[in-house]
Amino acid sequence: MLLSMVPAWQFTGWQWVVAAASIPVVTWGAWPFHRAAFAAGRHGSTTMDTLVSLGVISSTLWSWWALLWGGAGMLGMRMHMSLIPRAAHGGHAEIYFEGACMIVVFLLTGRYLEARARYRAGDALRSLLRMGAKEATLVRIDPATGERSEQVVPASSLQVGDLFAVRPGEKVATDGIIVEGSSALDTSLLTGESVPVDAAPGDTVTGATVNTWGSLLVRATRVGSDTTLAQIGRMVAEAQAGKAPVQRLADQISGVFVPIVILVSLLTLAGLAARGRQRAGRVHGGRRRPGRRVPVRARPGHAHRDPRRIGTRLAAGHPHQERGNPRADALDRHDAPRQDGHGHHGRHVS
Repeated sequence: MLLSMVPAWQFTGWQWVVAAASIPVVTWGAWPFHRAAFAAGRHGSTTMDTLVSLGVISSTLWSWWALLWGGAGMLGMRMHMSLIPRAAHGGHAEIYFEGACMIVVFLLTGRYLEARARYRAGDALRSLLRMGAKEATLVRIDPATGERSEQVVPASSLQVGDLFAVRPGEKVATDGIIVEGSSALDTSLLTGESVPVDAAPGDTVTGATVNTWGSLLVRATRVGSDTTLAQIGRMVAEAQAGKAPVQRLADQISGVFVPIVILVSLLTLAGLAARGRQRAGRVHGGRRRPGRRVPVRARPGHAHRDPRRIGTRLAAGHPHQERGNPRADALDRHDAPRQDGHGHHGRHVS
């Protein structure tokens, strides 16, 4: 990118170095975009990946054409940055390797940042799920004698209707209703409130909240994937897997925007090609038009068309760039023989 932007840094053969360095970027680096564009094309649809892939491929192919046949591969070539491509850049076609590479690097950087954000959100989800109690004190009451027995069991083994005890400092094993005891529960995990909330018999409690000071006897009402903590984790996972509304809107817009861009590009290409054929027809003996001549300069052993008019219009692919140039337009209006630097006279071909 810097070599293409700063002419002072452009050493001899810099364009070939840029071309070689761009190969892994536009192939391996851009492969996710090419693959997605191909998959969408197989189903007759287009996405933003289609536009990215077409932009990278067209920029790369044009740049290689400019290097090999457009004069941009000549050693000592310099390229100046400009908003509008100009054929006057040393009489050679311009190369766009930096544009193809920068769009790939820019989009891959965005995907990397998005993936890192998703991974961090996954860490938060895993931390949230780890906040749940691992063990619970199961309480069994003998119907005949009313005696109670306690047994430490995995929290995942609790069933709806089971009684479990929650002592000070312990986490509530699962969602339930307080049967006995009073205390204050730290619910900052769910509400963000730092002040503990008082709890009494008949109040509902949520799994993973922390009992601060009293002993409680709780009857389980929801276990496993039905608990509040599990539902929060499921919502976070769905939010990560799904698309935001703005992303869905962008996909809908791209379904219309991308075909329009492709159509405009094809129409532009067809217009330039038609204009190029019209120019070439006048050069290669087309219908004679008054006041329109293309001088042919005589060289020892061969003759060639004027490169100022033909080279920049046809080879560089920018037939419109010479409009408004008085010297170039004078060549079209002038009808007299010309003489080159060797003293050889030229003649006109209609």
